[in-house]
Amino acid sequence: MGEERENAGVLICGKRVRYIDPMTDWGFKKLFGSDENREILLGFLQDLFPEQEIADIRYVNPERLGLTEDDRKSVFDVVCESIGGERFIIEMQKRDQMNIRKRGLYYSSYLIQEQGRRGDWDYSLEKVYMVGILDFAMKHNYSDEELEKYADKRIHWYELQNLQTGEPMTDCLAYVFLEAGAFTKKVDELKTEMDEWMYVLKNLPKLDGRPEVLGRAVFRKLFTAAEIAALGHEERKQYERDMMTENDYRNTIEYARYEGMQQGEQSGLAKAATEMKRMGLGTDIIRKATGMSEAEIAALEV
Repeated sequence: MGEERENAGVLICGKRVRYIDPMTDWGFKKLFGSDENREILLGFLQDLFPEQEIADIRYVNPERLGLTEDDRKSVFDVVCESIGGERFIIEMQKRDQMNIRKRGLYYSSYLIQEQGRRGDWDYSLEKVYMVGILDFAMKHNYSDEELEKYADKRIHWYELQNLQTGEPMTDCLAYVFLEAGAFTKKVDELKTEMDEWMYVLKNLPKLDGRPEVLGRAVFRKLFTAAEIAALGHEERKQYERDMMTENDYRNTIEYARYEGMQQGEQSGLAKAATEMKRMGLGTDIIRKATGMSEAEIAALEV
């Protein structure tokens, strides 16, 4: 049973909902990337990395420039740093793409290279974590035996290590991907802290109250922060615009899939991206929706 229902929600894009969808661009940054809700991100990281004993975090500018003026710029969803020095990139991704792991490697390189020092320096580095929160299941190169063993695994950890012995090459890089969109456990099946987070990420906009099992302080804070009725007028307008955009590109992607069946997957996605670009949607939104690179999107003629 959930907590007593306080209201019937707010009408957003023709649907009456109570809570923000954390798997939308605006909703994710509101709940996990705003200083007013810093305790939510802190609680999430403490549960994801309990061995690190993260006492506190501070947000860092998410915009990163390359080493030279000609290098491309990257803007991450959320970047933060613990008081112990660990750095975290947290990215929400709507749709799978061919090079999602390579993209994570590329992103993490920014937070490695910016630790460089002029003059005498021994290459000592603080640890960098790349966290991908995914609204889908990743593709895995599993054997038949592994597929049966890992079919229900929804959190994936990657580090650099010796292939023969398992000895770490370095402890300075770690990658974690959470397949929140493919999480299927029901509320009465949640057993771990990360089960709780995955359930919330997947189901928050469908709920009309906080389930009793989610009684920890961090979730009480999250459900309060996610109340659409408590948003200010401008924030509610921003969220509604974001949801309208979400619906528009979801419909565009569905049409692209149909087109892709006729013309081939990539041709259909390119057509969808062109249409979204014509609608005035930003490159980051188009990239997340289609999996296309910024360069590919920039090359599209509208």
